[in-house]
Amino acid sequence: MFIQDILGPVISYFIGSIPFGFLIVKMVKGIDIRQVGSGNPGATNVTRVMGKPYGILVFILDMLKGFLPVFIFEHYFAGHEHSLSVIFCGASAICGHTFPLFLGFKGGKAAATSCGVFLWLAPLPLVISAAVWLLIVYISRYISLGSMLSSIVLVICIIMLRNDPFGQGLYLTVFSLFISVFLIIRHKSNIRRLLNGTENKIGKKFKADVSTSSNL
Repeated sequence: MFIQDILGPVISYFIGSIPFGFLIVKMVKGIDIRQVGSGNPGATNVTRVMGKPYGILVFILDMLKGFLPVFIFEHYFAGHEHSLSVIFCGASAICGHTFPLFLGFKGGKAAATSCGVFLWLAPLPLVISAAVWLLIVYISRYISLGSMLSSIVLVICIIMLRNDPFGQGLYLTVFSLFISVFLIIRHKSNIRRLLNGTENKIGKKFKADVSTSSNL
C-alpha cells in the first residue's frame, strides 16, 4: 500500500522533474534554454533553438518520463485492481514536468509527458490522437494548435473506444478530461497568439543566443 499510494507518485514526480531539454541544451551549447526562444524547456523550443534531431530526442525522453512510471508501477506493484494508484503516478509525472523541482517549478507544457502516460494507459486512443496531431500540424504548421485539439480527440476516443468509460473506466475518463483541460490552460499564451495571428509556425528557428530571448 505504501509503494502504491505514496511512494509511487513521489518517485513519479521526481522522474517527471528531470529537465531533459534544459540539460541537453546546456551540455551541447552551454546556454540556458529558458533564456532563448520562447523560454520553454520543452521539445518545441529545443527544436527551434537546436534543430529537429535534438527536438525529437527531447520529445522521446520527455515522453519516457510519463511512460515509465505508469508502466513500472502497474506492471510490478499495482496491477489492474489498483488503477487509481497508477493514474496518480501518471498525474505526478506530468506535474513533475510542468512544475519541476530542479527548475524552480517552472517547466514545460507537458504534451510529450502526457503522451507517454496515455501510451500505456490508453494506447489506441493515443495513437489516434497522435495521428490527428500530425494532420493538424501538417495543415496549420502550429504545434500548439495540434497539441490542444489532439488532447480533446484523446478524451473523445477514450469515451468511444474504451469499455465502460463511465463505469470501471471512469477514473481514466476523468483523468483524460482533466489532462486535456490542463494542457489547454497551459497553452493560454499560445491561444492569445493564435487569435492575434502572431503564433510561431513550425520550422521557424531562433538563434541560440541569449540576446534573442523573448516572452513568446
